[in-house]
Amino acid sequence: MDYKFSHIGIPTTEDKNWDGYCEPGKFKYTDFAKDEYNVEYVKFDKDSEAHEMVKTMPHVSYFVDSIEEAIEGKELLGAIFSPAEGVRVAYVEHKGSPVEFLEIKS
Repeated sequence: MDYKFSHIGIPTTEDKNWDGYCEPGKFKYTDFAKDEYNVEYVKFDKDSEAHEMVKTMPHVSYFVDSIEEAIEGKELLGAIFSPAEGVRVAYVEHKGSPVEFLEIKS
């Protein structure tokens, strides 16, 4: 399995200049691709069902070829979801911190 660094995600309760909204996760986000250090800020809605660890702790994110392969044998932090067509996302617990996997199919 190859893991290619994507971004660092930082939960916040502050308002930012949001670039989008993810309906499945119920959060606003900044576009990490626009940030020189690949930092993404996320602000979850009060009724978001995201795992508490994902809502409160920074995460590192990796591009993967297969979500199923990436999560095999790991503790999944919620359901796999699709924020956009051709994109699938999963969070896992790794040594007490969340890690995000992004699978993008064109």
